[in-house]
Amino acid sequence: MIAFTRWPEEFAARYRQKGYWQDLPLTNLITRHADNDAVAIIDGERQISYRQFNQLVDNLACSLQRQGLKRGETALVQLGNVAEFYMTFFALLRIGVAPVNALFSHQRSELNAYAAQIKPALLIADREHALFADDSFLHAFIAEHPSLRVALLRNDGGERDLATEINRPADNFIANPTPADEVAFFQLSGGSTGTPKLIPRTP
Repeated sequence: MIAFTRWPEEFAARYRQKGYWQDLPLTNLITRHADNDAVAIIDGERQISYRQFNQLVDNLACSLQRQGLKRGETALVQLGNVAEFYMTFFALLRIGVAPVNALFSHQRSELNAYAAQIKPALLIADREHALFADDSFLHAFIAEHPSLRVALLRNDGGERDLATEINRPADNFIANPTPADEVAFFQLSGGSTGTPKLIPRTP
């Protein structure tokens, strides 16, 4: 698992006793609505129900598992405010892979700084971002960060196509989420003194 400074045991015990901590994975936010056909996400002309969203999340999570991603690893994600961002975030939580969600405005210096810190096994980005409009930066980035084993791109249409993995049916998928007291993702600081710092967050 990912190393971080834990809460003192007496604090953790008190929070559990008072019901502040319920030891549920963050993915419980959507799995408890898995049979709900109400609209969960609106993205332009697309409307995705909770039921559909859960299935698409499972599809991507299963695909990432097949490609060797496992609990305790990390991912670097750079997607805008699109449906695929939320699918990606919850898919990673479902298999216990902790993402850093870079802002879409971030450029090579920020991405390289994050990758140097977390040593990601996975990169998910978007061809609509100038850095990934062609493969020049992608190839250099992978060469500079050898921990990367898998790279998927929104709007790729080729072998790295994120949509293909989201729509590939899950086959015997078994979720393996991060325990509630371990690091689920990394939050970004405000970046007021330079490159944003990474803040490990538990569910």
